[in-house]
Parts: sequence; structure tokens; C-alpha cells
Amino acid sequence: MTIFLAGDVGGTKCELALFDSSDSALLPIHKKRFASKEYADFSAVIRDFLSGCDCQPQFAGFGVAGPVDNGIATVTNLPWRINKSEIAAEFNFDKILLVNDLTAVCASLSVMKESDLVLLHDGRPRGEVKAVVAPGTGLGEGYLIDNDQTFLARGSEGGHTNFAPTNELQLKLLGWALKKKQPISYEDLIAGPGIAVLYDFFVEEMNLAPKEEVAAALEGIADRTPVIVEGALGIDSCPLCNQVVQLFLEILGSEAGNLGLKLYATAGVYIGGGILPRLIDRVNLSGLIHAYLDKGKMKSLISSMPLSVIVKNDAALIGVACCCVRAAS
Repeated sequence: MTIFLAGDVGGTKCELALFDSSDSALLPIHKKRFASKEYADFSAVIRDFLSGCDCQPQFAGFGVAGPVDNGIATVTNLPWRINKSEIAAEFNFDKILLVNDLTAVCASLSVMKESDLVLLHDGRPRGEVKAVVAPGTGLGEGYLIDNDQTFLARGSEGGHTNFAPTNELQLKLLGWALKKKQPISYEDLIAGPGIAVLYDFFVEEMNLAPKEEVAAALEGIADRTPVIVEGALGIDSCPLCNQVVQLFLEILGSEAGNLGLKLYATAGVYIGGGILPRLIDRVNLSGLIHAYLDKGKMKSLISSMPLSVIVKNDAALIGVACCCVRAAS
């Protein structure tokens, strides 16, 4: 293997790139991003990408936002089913690696530089277990075990576990949400679409109203999340949007701490996805950090686990490339 194809396949976007396995820095040779919903299936994305390349890679690896089982991946937020054998036959790949996208993000931690991270809480890192929670179109969770004997990156479907409120406001949120659907998962509330759910909670249950310009901007649009988040930013921000974003951050911080304790992630807990990097230095993150550390008898343990945000925007893609190089070695 010299030149290989790697891809990050998500509900919102797909990012594909060619890499040279001899390049230890794993810098993409050619990279392109695609809007997922503009394509009927993933094969169409690959065809589009390869039509702009002057080589035919023999090896490919893809990180998919959804469960991967027995060589078949199902994209959680798209009607796509990716069959490893069918893709290999269609594009003449000798070998294909298919992993969960959070597996890829977890693998990327092995090559992260200091500039790729923003430290939110400084602990006492030790050991070899790192945890990742990543809000995006969905909510991914996973871990990396990395020592001299073992390199094991694994994504999971932990984002679909049942939401557990930690205070009176969150109890009201759960009660309100359960009237609309059951069960209520963390992904329902702290993935990107969950921000619109939290907005509706404050409007319908707490009887709050947004600023007129925010209400006007939300009229008739399908994806309300960007407008709500933008409404929480700046000097003249919308108080309702501020409360939405702060509740989002508190629930995210709590679940990040939960994952750290469950995995005994003494090497650190990392927040991935595309939402937090946009909020750093623009909103107050103290609520997130407080919720992360608020673990009762386990506060001393969770305090020892550093909490960082991954700000490298192609972490999943680089992680897939890492997995490909390891699989081929």
C-alpha cells in the first residue's frame, strides 16, 4: 500500500482524501468535502471523488457515523447502508477497512498535537485510557487504549443511553420531553438537533420568548440549530438562546464526566465534534466544567482526568488514515 483512500462519512457531510502511507505526518494529498444529503448513496460520493483524481487507490478505509457490524455500516442519520464487499467490487479495491466514525476520532488522539486541543480542565494524566464524547449530527462516544503492547480505538453507541437529569431544571426537561417521545437519550438533547429541542423546552414549558430578530430568523427554516447558537453569541445576545446553549453545555459536561468514570479514563476525556470548537472563547464554559466535575464521592477521581476539546476539524479523517496504516502494517 502506498496511496490509499480514507473517508469520514457523516449524516451532514462526507470528507474523502488520498494519503501516502509513507508520510508519517499523514497529510492529505487530495481532499474534498461533500454534502451527504445531496447523494442517493455513498457509492455516488466515491465516484464523484475519484473522478477528480488521477490514480486508482487499491486500499480504502471509511469511518461511518453509525453502527458497523460484519462488514456492513448503517448511517444513523441517513438512509445509507454501506456494504464493504459491494464497495470493494464496484471500485476494485483490494482491501477495505470499515469502522465507526468515533473509532476513527479515538484513533486520531494518537497523533494529536498540542495545537489540535484546547484544555478546559487540567488534571493529572496517567495511564493509557482516553475517552471521547463528540456532539455533532449525532452524539458519538468511544475510547482509546494506547500503550506499548496495545492500540485499541473503539467507538460505541453510548450516545443513545437514557438521559439522566441532575437538577430540577433538567427534571422538568425530561418530563416535558417524555410527553413527546420515549425513551429520551443523551443524543436527543446534546447532538446538534438537540439544541432545537432544548429551545422548544424553554419556549413551551418555561414560557420564555426569543428576541424578535431570532424569532424572525427561525421562521420556516428546517435546521434551527445554527440560528439558536448564533443568537447566544455576541454582546447583544438573546437571553433565551443563552439559556439553551448553557443547558446544552451543562448536560454535555455531565455526560463527559459520566464517560470518564465509566471508562476510568485517567489519560483524559476529550470532547470532539463540530459544535464546541465554535463556542470556545465565545460563551462561558464554566457550567460545562462544573457539571463535568460534579461527581460526588468521585470528584477527586474525575478531577484527576484532564478535559480537552478537539479543535482539529478533520480529526475523524486523520483517524481513519491512522487505522488504515495500522491495518496494512
